[in-house]
Amino acid sequence: MLGAVSETVARLVRWSGLATIVRHTIARRRVSILLYHDPSPDVLDRHLAYLASRYNFVGLGDVVDALEPGRWSQLPSRALVLTFDDGHRGNARLRDLFVRYGVRPTIYLCSQIIDTNRHYWFFECEDPEPLKVRSNDGRLAALQEVGFSPTKEYPEAQALHAQEIDYLNEAVDFAVHSRFHPVLTACSDQECADEIVTSKVEVERVVGLPCLDFSYPNGDYGERELELVRKAGYRSARTVDLGWNKPGTDVFALKILGTSDTASVSRLAADLTGVSGYLARLKVGSLRGKHRSVATPSPEPNAAASSTQ
Repeated sequence: MLGAVSETVARLVRWSGLATIVRHTIARRRVSILLYHDPSPDVLDRHLAYLASRYNFVGLGDVVDALEPGRWSQLPSRALVLTFDDGHRGNARLRDLFVRYGVRPTIYLCSQIIDTNRHYWFFECEDPEPLKVRSNDGRLAALQEVGFSPTKEYPEAQALHAQEIDYLNEAVDFAVHSRFHPVLTACSDQECADEIVTSKVEVERVVGLPCLDFSYPNGDYGERELELVRKAGYRSARTVDLGWNKPGTDVFALKILGTSDTASVSRLAADLTGVSGYLARLKVGSLRGKHRSVATPSPEPNAAASSTQ
């Protein structure tokens, strides 16, 4: 029922003309960044067909360069960047679409999950949300109770393997999304540093090229994370804060207009207006569209001393 209502609202937003108005006003001289995870080729084909006639695809590096003083005018109007988080194995099926539509996306990889048969922790529990507010040790202890370990190898891989990364290399840019995809703000200082700094070295080893961009897992970050990313030698970092990017945007806090991996074209059009994203954040008390980062919790009693290193 809720899905049908959301789809109806999305169609109203699209056909009301709001999507067109936003595209030619707010988005005209700003950059829209879309966030995907693991869309099917059929869904992404429909999305790219819609986007290609309305936006101009640019690479993330083009935006980073344009954020230098005096260079914003080098970007085309209605510029749009595609990004994919995690490095799901299904991303390899999208290569032909990227080439056909002339889009060069950025795929953020988890360095200790790619090229292994390890699994993403959030797929191995019934509901990952309650675990995101626990300390990192507490989260790992809870996952251990259901038989999950960050280094456990499974029969099937969930992430891209090295040969699939090689296959994609000429069509995409690879970037970094931590080692094991923890909630960084729930990590200790040492854990957080390892996830941000060491992951860069590890991703570059698999990709065989410099990887200069970072994406905060779960969108959670604070001043500690911003400083670590800056010092680690990255040139940018992407958040899940809602909005468009413009001159003066912090290059280490790039904003997104997220959409669903299964969204209809009408829902995509509505997401690009920012309306649906703002309403979703409003529900959790964020009046400015900022992702509400998980505060660092105090150590949990009796939490097992787990290590992901």
